[in-house]
Amino acid sequence: MKNENRKALVICNGEVVSINKLQQLAGDSDFIICADGGANKARKAKLKPNLIIGDLDSIEDETKKYYSSVPTVLLQDQHTTDLEKALTYLVNQKFSSAIVVGATGKRLDHTLANYSIYSKYSKFISLLFIDEQVTIHLVKNKIELIVERGQQISLSPLGKCTGVKTTGLQYPLFGETLAIGLREAVSNIATSKKISVTVAKGELLLFVLRVTE
Repeated sequence: MKNENRKALVICNGEVVSINKLQQLAGDSDFIICADGGANKARKAKLKPNLIIGDLDSIEDETKKYYSSVPTVLLQDQHTTDLEKALTYLVNQKFSSAIVVGATGKRLDHTLANYSIYSKYSKFISLLFIDEQVTIHLVKNKIELIVERGQQISLSPLGKCTGVKTTGLQYPLFGETLAIGLREAVSNIATSKKISVTVAKGELLLFVLRVTE
């Protein structure tokens, strides 16, 4: 099967979703790749990845034994992170999309770096970041989403974003500028089941807070 229409699940070593949610995401994916210590998270969820990749300094010995039959790629390049190594593999294999879990939480420096990686690799593969609390979309031009009324929505600019417009939110934007150190748009509320965010120039992260089930 060609990879162009296949979607992957990338499991990193940060704070992942619940085991049930992780198993659901795995079941909806065509390929599971663990970025180094993400294999520890996969083992707890009793998932079998198709590949483990990274510098392998975070994977536990018990996990290595558990996944002794899983192909493992050791890449000791310290100029790229384990997430970058995983995404580079998927891009080279021509996967069209990937959901990334475990890329946030634990260490703030890693989380911020992973947001930068999100921006860099989204030029080559469609990405979606998910953690236990939020789903994170990268907005470059315009995005429309189906949400639930009352859901919290936050916008965080990556650099300077001009001409930011929104619909379906309690506090709409009509072409404002969002920028680090200038203005963000945190904890807005969806007033419609369909929202849209448009950016004339720049990129921003759109956080959709998950509704508690």
